[in-house]
Amino acid sequence: VALSPDEKYIVQALQVINPKITRINYLNADSLRRPENRIPIVTLEGDDKKYRLSAMGDGINRILTIVLAMLNCRDGVLLLDEFETGLHYSVQDELWRMIFMLSKALNIQVFATSHSTDCVNSFARTSVEGQGMLIRLENRKGNIVAVDYADKKELIFAVNNHIEMR
Repeated sequence: VALSPDEKYIVQALQVINPKITRINYLNADSLRRPENRIPIVTLEGDDKKYRLSAMGDGINRILTIVLAMLNCRDGVLLLDEFETGLHYSVQDELWRMIFMLSKALNIQVFATSHSTDCVNSFARTSVEGQGMLIRLENRKGNIVAVDYADKKELIFAVNNHIEMR
């Protein structure tokens, strides 16, 4: 990742949690220098020290996982289960924006699941017309029916009127 063109995407995504992050690299965690012991290390603006990403909380590590998965899915499909896991609701809008941007830039179709109303609301606020769709599965007389909200106006209406989306 370090010194590659994709590093900018990762740094930009991590800055959702900590805007002072300037670089990321994987360094050996122990003296045995085994590849499986490499850990993500970041540098911060105005600071010469290196920090373990794991010390910055679950949310930032979740974001790293999502962005790395997207980079590995270039021209493909990403299945993202429980989008909001480990993420505070206050960062979800910015992460959705990042996902929309990366999915377009890298030609990725993203399918994300959630049981969180906060997550659905965040998706509705940040979705890009023609680029995102919310699909709700509904049981109608024993048949599972997909109800889609492709139109941003419909999606906002459904969210604002508390239509069950999860």
